[in-house]
Parts: sequence; C-alpha cells; structure tokens
Amino acid sequence: MPRRQEPALEAEDEFPSDSAKKDVAESSLQTAAMKIDSKDKEILCLLNEHARITSKALGQQVGISREVADYRIKRLTKNNLIRNFITIVNDTTLGYESYVMLLELQNYTPEDEERIITFLKNHPFTKWVLKCGGDWDIQVTVIAKDKRQLARIVDEIDNFCGSSLRRYDLVIVVNLIKAENLAFILPHPKQATPSVQKILKEEEETVARIDLDAKDRLLLKVVSEDARLPIVKIAQQIHLSADATNLRMKKLARQGVIKKFQTVIDLSKLNCLLYSVFLKINNYSQKRESQIRTFFSTMPNITYAERIIGNWDARIQISCSTVQEFERIQKQIREFLKADLKYIDSALMMKEYKRVSYPKGLEETRD
Repeated sequence: MPRRQEPALEAEDEFPSDSAKKDVAESSLQTAAMKIDSKDKEILCLLNEHARITSKALGQQVGISREVADYRIKRLTKNNLIRNFITIVNDTTLGYESYVMLLELQNYTPEDEERIITFLKNHPFTKWVLKCGGDWDIQVTVIAKDKRQLARIVDEIDNFCGSSLRRYDLVIVVNLIKAENLAFILPHPKQATPSVQKILKEEEETVARIDLDAKDRLLLKVVSEDARLPIVKIAQQIHLSADATNLRMKKLARQGVIKKFQTVIDLSKLNCLLYSVFLKINNYSQKRESQIRTFFSTMPNITYAERIIGNWDARIQISCSTVQEFERIQKQIREFLKADLKYIDSALMMKEYKRVSYPKGLEETRD
C-alpha cells in the first residue's frame, strides 16, 4: 500500500513549498473533474489507440460530423485533457533496451527534488520521469544500448542525486503484457481493438535490428513530437515530398520501428487515481504469462502491464476513482494469482514530468 495519499497525476512542473504541500494535496483531491460526455470519452479512446486517425473517420465511428470532431479535439486539447500526440518507437529495433529505475530519496528539500527531477527530465536517455507517493519517490525509464552504457547512465543519476538518494532499484523491461488503453472511462468497456492486439502479437515476435538513415531519424523526431501532424507539414520539415514521406512512415511501421501513434491524456483532469503496482510471481512461465494476459484483458482498470526482470516479474498501471476501488482491484489480482503471488508493492503516481518515446539520445545516435 502507498505510504502517502497525495494528489493524482498532474501535468504541471511546479514544486510547492513545504507549507503549501498539505493544502495542495487536500485541495487537489477535491478539485471538480472536467466534465466530458460519452462522445468525448469515445474520442479519447480512439485517439489513444491511433492518434493519426482522421477527423472524418473519427466522426464516423463516434456518430458526429468531421467539424464537430475537430471542435471537440481542440476543446479537449485547450483544456489540457489531451496533453500531446506522440509516436511509440520500438527501442529494440534500434538496438536499445528499456529499464525502469526506482529512486527513494532521503533528507531532501523541495529544491533538491526540483534539481533531481530537472536533471532526469533533461537526460538524453530518459523516456519517462514520474513523481510517486509510496515506497519510491521517483520512477524513471531509461534506455541503453548495452550494459556499459547502462552502467554509465545509472552512475550519472546516482552521482547527481548524491546524499539525497537513499537507495535505488533497477529492472529490465522485457515485453508488453497489456498495451496502454483508456477503456475504463467508457460506460461499457470494450475488449482489445485490432490495433492493440497487433501490438501484443508483435511483442511476441523476434525483432530485427533496423538501420535508419538521417531522413528516417529526422522523420521519427518530427512525428514523436506531434504524431497528429499532417503529412505535408512533416514532409516540409524533413525536406522530402509528401509521397516519399508517407512511404517512409509506412515502411517504418511495417518494419516495427513505429509501433503506435498515441495520445497522452492527463487523467488527473478526470480526478483519476493512478497507481504503479509491482508483482513478484512464483512459478512464472510463458504459459502463466498467457493466463495473466488473458486475465488482465478482462480488467479495464488495468490500463497498462509489462513483463520485467528484477525484484518483480510484472509492473502494471491501475487507474481508478477511489482508494477503495484500488483496494478492490488489488484483491481481484491477489485472488487470481493466489499462492503464486509472492509479494506486491505499489506507488501512487503523482506527477508526470516527462513522457517521450524517441529521446534525444536516439536522435543524436549515428550508425
């Protein structure tokens, strides 16, 4: 269980003073949720599955006109419920692996925390930086080409934190168990869509290393910053024709370099509580993972799950409305795993400071 009950995930980058922290925590939990209707929820789910879907196609699936679809997307973006449109890049095809590093701080001031988080945000090989409430204070996802580079990155983080770092843990990300989804916000959550099933199928296949040229790398940089950018504008930025740009994007998707065009949603605007949960499972095997994947697919509040190696075997993300709902979901997980669950750790996801899929370290890499 989390040791602190603090506000849900926030998008802002402010660091409140000690005197303000308690008031911020209490008021944030009482903030009225942004009001959205069923059409907005369907739009968010569809955009999260495929951020490049056209407004016309989006409108047809939701039952509204293209103009109304455009208006709703702009309103959701203006109100910061939609934070960004990103491109999910498969690190493995570029010769990299992902790792989750968990940091527990000690004897630190708000200034120390700000300094550490700013360093992690600016590091060229970090993809995700998250402030937590629980046994761990910060989660960060890093990528590295080999164990030597990983050691350098971990040493850089350790040395920068200095005496403010009490301990850290590191796990290897192996593969997806459940692709990120927002089905839980729908009145009647749907099963995994074909696009999500395709991602999971690709995870089970052997991925070949892909050599990219300068144009491919520039294209990935552009679409990683705005996945919804029209082909014509992407082409202008990479100095190719629209047709040539479109062919390159299709090729990168076919090769598995581009896995998905996804929308980043700030669920705190809907007063959602987000938790990272780490599971240690006895007798783990491919057969057991298949059973776990099937079970998780029936639980819409489990919005993401991945296989990891380290002190735990799986990391999952749970999105819910109340602490009581979180407890109920944890109970369901315990009942499913039964004697196989050795232990479970969790942390409240408080504030997301960085989420990218093509960090600057990859942009600067040359073969």
